[in-house]
Amino acid sequence: MRLKKCLAALLTVSTIASGLYVSPVNVNAAKKSNGNYHGSLQGESIYQIMVDRFYDGDPSNNAKGEAFRNTEWEEEDFRYMHGGDWQGIIDKLDYIKGMGYTAIWISPVSDPQLWGMPDGTGKQWPTAYHGYNAYDPNRASRYFGCEDPAASEAKLKELADKCHEKGIKIILDVVPNHLGDFIQIDDPDNNPHNPHYYNGNAKLKDGTEIKPAAPFDQMSWYHNKGNITNYEDPNNAEDHDMGGIDDLELDNPEAKKAIFKAIKHFVDLTNADAVRVDAAKCMKVSDIHELQEYLGVTSFGENFDMRPGFVSQWVGDKGEDGMLDFPLFQAVVNDFGNCGNFNDTSNGALSVQNVFNQDGYYGKNVNNMVTFIDNHDRDRFLTAIEGNVDQGTRVKRMQNALTFIYSCRGIPTVFQGTEQELGNKWGLSAHGGISDTCNRWNMVEKDFNGKVVADHFNTNTSTYKLIANLNNIRKDHPALQYGTQREMWTSEHLYAFSRRIDDADSEVVTNPDDIEAICAFNNSGEEQSANMSIRKESSIKPGTILVNVFDKNDKVKVSSDGKINVRVPEYSNKIYVVGSYDPVETVSVSFKIKNAETYWGQDVYLVGNCPELGNWDANGATVKAICPDYPTWEVTVELPKNSTIEFKAIKKDGNGNVQWEGGDNKVINVGEQDMNYEFDF
Repeated sequence: MRLKKCLAALLTVSTIASGLYVSPVNVNAAKKSNGNYHGSLQGESIYQIMVDRFYDGDPSNNAKGEAFRNTEWEEEDFRYMHGGDWQGIIDKLDYIKGMGYTAIWISPVSDPQLWGMPDGTGKQWPTAYHGYNAYDPNRASRYFGCEDPAASEAKLKELADKCHEKGIKIILDVVPNHLGDFIQIDDPDNNPHNPHYYNGNAKLKDGTEIKPAAPFDQMSWYHNKGNITNYEDPNNAEDHDMGGIDDLELDNPEAKKAIFKAIKHFVDLTNADAVRVDAAKCMKVSDIHELQEYLGVTSFGENFDMRPGFVSQWVGDKGEDGMLDFPLFQAVVNDFGNCGNFNDTSNGALSVQNVFNQDGYYGKNVNNMVTFIDNHDRDRFLTAIEGNVDQGTRVKRMQNALTFIYSCRGIPTVFQGTEQELGNKWGLSAHGGISDTCNRWNMVEKDFNGKVVADHFNTNTSTYKLIANLNNIRKDHPALQYGTQREMWTSEHLYAFSRRIDDADSEVVTNPDDIEAICAFNNSGEEQSANMSIRKESSIKPGTILVNVFDKNDKVKVSSDGKINVRVPEYSNKIYVVGSYDPVETVSVSFKIKNAETYWGQDVYLVGNCPELGNWDANGATVKAICPDYPTWEVTVELPKNSTIEFKAIKKDGNGNVQWEGGDNKVINVGEQDMNYEFDF
């Protein structure tokens, strides 16, 4: 069986073709000057796959003996290999395509180090399954492909070809910063800056020598300064080891050339559409940029930091096209997972509004930021929800968060299994801020003997269906893929924004009505509402009927003064797009409010039962009178013809204190002509 699969894979090797680059800002822009860029990832949606934990399509390539485990009965089990491979992804491409994903991001493809450093007790941990500790950067993983190197490359190429046949782009996870470890032994000179001293004789108990494959077995190619002690210091992060994994000396021309060449080999082999750069925070920005230019594909990096200003240093014309958006990720967990305050703008607050307020740091690359609600390094979203919250509510909050990243600026990315509505195994949370065990459960659970006890490829979960719907909605409404994002409303539990393609001639717009979408989110357990103004940049006119993409019967009409009244149920959202146009004919009604005595800082407003008068929302009242002859106040309002309007005057100060006019509501019958109306407060 194994031989047949490897031979079949070997026959699929074909010529690599280059693609064109589409500007991350102007989708009509010409290709990049070097002429060899593939397309930007703007408009895509990404499914992140940790290969070893996805699906075992070829059991013959599984690790042998002590390095392999079937079970996930205890946390230690997650440190071992479980058998997922590239054939498994091929077998499940229809499952992925069924959700509408347009790209997959797969684990590093190089042959990994099977055994890790001994821990404090002398136990040797297997660490190969995730692939971030390569043994041989030039060889395709034998555990994901085949024992024969050429056949293994062919299997990887087959996966890429199958993806492209189905219209799915492939993103390679690349690791230019570090390699699998030289074994840690006592330094005879007791040098604290060289804890990874290597004397050429370091061996495991079975006699295996631990060091990377040639040419990466040269100690002079590494910094050899010990572990990072301060991630906030770029120099310390760049030239020290990350968690005991040896840090490459990229200032060494030979080392840089070798690792870059190894990465490019697999990019060319697979005709990869993009790369994700691991541990970008531990690399110089100039090296990141040089790698992207050398590979000739768009890239985004990992910078595990929650400060937009810091993350943005790696983004742009001198860095990468994009970056994993860790600040927004944490804001989503805070606000959607734990019902935080959307508009907390205090210094350093990780709220949705505060993070978006700093989007200027990314400049023209803001739509290249890669958004997510969790990933392989973080707790599953359902586990990150704090407190005694029932499963149904947890799923509602997660689905609200997913809809958010599918509608806000950036490229939505979802970690495998999210669609199955499961948190971390046994509910265990992160250790030391990073979750890398119980969040990485296998999509197929097995017992000790390898018998399947649970299959998590269920296509009938509500979240699987929601993601499929979200991907279709993004495809049908390009404003959600390419539009400029502008805030429309912010309060503690209601946040709204528009996405608009400002270039109406853009090639992605086939219907003029598709250039804008309006998105509103409620992160609380109670209905939220607002009477919000259409943005001044918008081309949506008064009288436009907006339709909720999730419910065609849910419609709102833009009032004559350019406002919409939006009501959003608990833990829910609405995305409105242009449906039709119904002109609003209005007349001018001039009100004179007499004897309205006020104190300093207090003003007079009108509120009433129509959108033009705020739908009785005193807190959001915007129809403010002027006072040319105190205590008489005046205001003119455009009101719909032939309508009956109920209203009252209110007094409101700068602190939001409201005093209502006494008595019954006043009523005015608006006719065909402009009119005047006087009354006493």
